[in-house]
Amino acid sequence: MSDTVETWKKRVASWRASGETAEQFSEGRPWSPKTLRWYSSRFGRPAVPVVRVAQLVRSSTPVDRERERGGSIVIEALDARLRITIEAGAERDTVAMVLGTLVPEAR
Repeated sequence: MSDTVETWKKRVASWRASGETAEQFSEGRPWSPKTLRWYSSRFGRPAVPVVRVAQLVRSSTPVDRERERGGSIVIEALDARLRITIEAGAERDTVAMVLGTLVPEAR
């Protein structure tokens, strides 16, 4: 990418993060609000992360609680973010499956 495109991507990202109008953000800077809005429309909005849904299946076989290992995996959906808490003792294969399903780029 050219330096100009990279520069404008950074400016647009800063503007979006600021919460200001294009006029407020451009005040005192060497570009016009119109140019800032044009580049913003050219780059589009950042892609929304894909949320994967795991299908849960109930097993008809009873779980032997004494053989069950300690350590649980707690998944909390907070708006567009996930909080995953993994307690000590959670099975490595289960953790890998959960993270591989919810966070595919972590593979």
